Amino acid sequence: MSENTPLTDDSPHTSIKEYYMVFGALMFFTILTVLMSLVNFGLVGNAAVALLIAAIKASLVIYFFMHVRESPKIIGFIVVGSFAWLSLLFLFTIADFQAQYGDGATHIQGAMPW
Repeated sequence: MSENTPLTDDSPHTSIKEYYMVFGALMFFTILTVLMSLVNFGLVGNAAVALLIAAIKASLVIYFFMHVRESPKIIGFIVVGSFAWLSLLFLFTIADFQAQYGDGATHIQGAMPW
């Protein structure tokens, strides 16, 4: 190891208080997911609400626990691009499902493989 290699890094790290705040937010969104499942927004509406809440929770986990917050900006750009690509894939899948089977529960049985 050379003399110029630092033994500590001076980058800001997430504090314990911030971890507890993220935990509280994740618990809030988990409870919100359960409560939203009791409301009927239709087949596509329920899926959209569930995916939106899941995306928010995944963003919190990625940003804080996977340390994207402390990483170079290119890592954040890659994460945002990945989310955009995944959202596009989900959007096309939901649109195809709705085009083939409609938005009613009576058509859902034809879409299931079993």
